[in-house]
Parts: sequence; structure tokens; C-alpha cells
Amino acid sequence: MNELYITMLMNDHSIIEKALVILERQLQKKRKNWLTIQTLIDVLWDYGETCHNMKEEKVYFPTLLERGMPESGPIGVMLKEHQAERDYLTKFKEFLAKEQKSEEEINQFVTEFSDYANLTKDHIWKENDILYPMGRKFIQPNDVPYLANEFKRIERESLGEGAYTRYKTLVDALEKESGERIDLLASLPTEIIGNMLDALPIEITFVDAEDRVRYFNKLDKDKIFARTLSVIGRLVQQCHPPKSLHLVNKIIQEMKEGKRDQATFWIHFNGMYLFIAYYAVRNENGEYQGVVEMVQDINPYRTLEGEKRLLDEQ
Repeated sequence: MNELYITMLMNDHSIIEKALVILERQLQKKRKNWLTIQTLIDVLWDYGETCHNMKEEKVYFPTLLERGMPESGPIGVMLKEHQAERDYLTKFKEFLAKEQKSEEEINQFVTEFSDYANLTKDHIWKENDILYPMGRKFIQPNDVPYLANEFKRIERESLGEGAYTRYKTLVDALEKESGERIDLLASLPTEIIGNMLDALPIEITFVDAEDRVRYFNKLDKDKIFARTLSVIGRLVQQCHPPKSLHLVNKIIQEMKEGKRDQATFWIHFNGMYLFIAYYAVRNENGEYQGVVEMVQDINPYRTLEGEKRLLDEQ
């Protein structure tokens, strides 16, 4: 079943979550940018409250109730949390409207915003991971286009045409302006990142924009294609046999020129059936930063049929 309506709701959540994180970082600073803070509170009110929450309260929740979901279940909880978010934002808007703000008021605002952010993040998790999956059991096929069209109507009527794109662009610009790109890896020690990459059933190699090998996983583990530390810093062209060198150069050049973003191959090798893929790595401006090579033996998966669900592990 096409689930565009869920994608739309979760895309809204992404805007809200990013706005929350940028605001949290702003409020941690000694010298706060009150214009940015005001703009982000406006985003949370305009897009989060009058647009996203209304999609749910006026269309999605009523549809679920009509299809048999009990009002006393998740929907009741979500409505209470919507009201709590609304109360917080109303209070924040009143505070920001003041020309003079005492130190005590600022500290109270920072504390209450932290409470609001925690509430909203938890709320988003409940919707993404509990309500929306549960809702799939109630939504009928003919509800799907209705929900998507109604969401678009509410977005258009509350904020005008192209609201999602405008607000996403605004929040992305504020993130860039702050110079603090949201980095999910920043809180992880390098050791854990390395162990995480080693735990994957694939071999990964990263080649930078100058065509030099800068990283590969599974350093001290068995590998399909043997690599040692001596390869680090070498040109990738030195790591391939001459007969395939022209193809390697062609793929990399096309990635650098923006003509392609990936290349995939599958071969028989030493009793294995390998899937080999190259993916261009680009920054947020689309500038080429290098290429990731991924290698995996897919033999174990070729005979899979049917399904094995998480609950089958019981």
C-alpha cells in the first residue's frame, strides 16, 4: 500500500526535530541570537502546530477513529501531548514578545524549553514508532489518497503553496548559519564507530576526492579482499589490476563530474557471489568528497523465500 501520508507526517517531524536541536544549541550559548530563537519558535508554532498537528487532529486521527481505533488509546495520549506542546509554545511566544527580559525570565525560558523539547521528541518517537505502524492496521486503501490530499490542503490553506519546501529550506539555512551542522556521530567515541562499521557484514573502503585510500573496515579481521595498513594513502588506481583500471577511472571521473552517483557489479569469486558497489560521497552542496566501495558476499541470501520477522526469534 502506498504510504505517502505517513511519509508526509514523518517529513514534518524531521523539520520539527531539526528546529528543536538548533534551538537547544542556541539556548546553551552565553550570547543568544534572539532573532534566530524567535524564528525557530515561529517555525515550531506555524509549521508544527498550525500545520502538522492540524493534519493529525482534523484528518488523520478522525480517520483512525472512524476505522475503529479506540479513542482512549494512543490517540488520546497524542491529543493531550499536542495540547501540552501548544501551551508551552503560547508561553514562549508571550515571553519573546517582551522587549525587556530579565535574567530570571531567560533562565526560566531555557528550562521550560528543555522540558518542551523532551516532550516533543518523545511525542514524535511515539507517533513514528507506535501510532503510525498501529494505524496501518486500520487505514483502508481508499483512505490513502484522501489523507495525502487532505494533508496537502491543510498545508496549503494554513501556510500557502510549497510550505514544506519553504520551511525545510529555512531550517536548513538556520542550521548552516549557526555553523553547527547536526552530527549524529559526534556523541559516539571513535572506537564505537569503528566497531560498528566492523560489525557490518560488508567490507567498506573510502577513497577521498584526491583518489587516495583513507579508510577501510575490518583491519584485523578476515576480509574478502585482503588489505593492510600499507594501502592507506595510496592512489586507488594502484589497488586495481591494470585490465580494470580504465573502468575505475571512468567511474570516479563520472562521479566527480556529477554524471553518476553509484556503480554496481556482481561476480563469482572463490566460491562466493559478491555484490560490489561504489557510492559517491558528496557534501550538502553536492560537491564530490570521495567514493565508498562496498563488498558483500550475498550467497547466503540468494535462496531466501517468504519472510522471517523479528517475532520469529522467540
